[in-house]
Amino acid sequence: MSYRPDTPDGLKPKDLIGVAWMLAMSLQRDGWYLRSDIIWHKPNCQPESVKDRVTVSHEYLFMFSKSENYYFDQEAIKEPTADGKGRKNKRTVWQINTEPCKEAHFAVFPRALVRPCILAGSPKGGLVLDPFLGSGTVGIVAIETGRRCVGIEVKADYINIAKQRLRGTSPALFTGCQ
Repeated sequence: MSYRPDTPDGLKPKDLIGVAWMLAMSLQRDGWYLRSDIIWHKPNCQPESVKDRVTVSHEYLFMFSKSENYYFDQEAIKEPTADGKGRKNKRTVWQINTEPCKEAHFAVFPRALVRPCILAGSPKGGLVLDPFLGSGTVGIVAIETGRRCVGIEVKADYINIAKQRLRGTSPALFTGCQ
């Protein structure tokens, strides 16, 4: 790697910045309730050519609420027990492979990652907001699970990818879309 960005103030060179956790702490200070941190373990993560640390094979998902009382359907995401005879609460480490996207968006969420978030976090017929729509995976899963979705995306290339993918799910989705 021939380019290394400047080290942010307050950190040493090679320090992890911890952007996800900085955002989580900032949202808490702004009044949000941080209810859970979830580890997305990626068994098929991208290789890294680093030689002085381990390869990163996980990302964080954070569950926030704006109030103490909020919608959460734990039954919708329960997992089978080890013996297969019962069901247990979903755990905080989710082992889910990444999925390629032929349209070349580099950071597509796998549907299996999005599905439990939508099932637990919104009722059927509910509205899901995705402020970083990207390739539209959240919208696709929302529609597949009987929810509505509003997506926000600023990059024209990603908007076109999302439109193409979502049209395959629901042609009436783009009424009034710009």
